[in-house]
Amino acid sequence: MLKLSSTSATNGTHMTADPLNLIHVAADFKDKIVFDGLLFIVVSMAVICFIILSTFPRFRLEIDEDGSEMDVKSPSLGPYHALIGASTVAFAFGLISALWQHINSSATASMAETLNYGLVTGHVGPAAMALAWIGVALIGLVAFGFLIMLISIRLLKNLTDDE
Repeated sequence: MLKLSSTSATNGTHMTADPLNLIHVAADFKDKIVFDGLLFIVVSMAVICFIILSTFPRFRLEIDEDGSEMDVKSPSLGPYHALIGASTVAFAFGLISALWQHINSSATASMAETLNYGLVTGHVGPAAMALAWIGVALIGLVAFGFLIMLISIRLLKNLTDDE
């Protein structure tokens, strides 16, 4: 059995021999190609959505025909527009990030196979890709849900204002 590791005589650290330089290629891929900034934008937009959701519905006092006061929920459309904007931006950046990750991972795996004449095989993890695409689909579902909520509130306001 061939062991591909050695110990440095100067500082005693454990080093692994990498004859095909795959560790450097993986580190270079991580540093130059994978960009986490888009995911930070997605998370910050999701936090903004939670903050906006915590602000409504608001109650206001109305006086009915009898002269008595009653609390009425009045959802304003401003927060819904902000929610749709934030969730759409999160969906767009999540979609770009997942697509970029999928293409780059597949390209790097096939490039490593080709450059090493088939000695190394690379596979993109299906679980990681499924998690990325499921996350994007859920963010899209949230954006679509906010759009449906806005349309239904506008419809209800139009029906009640006509009376």
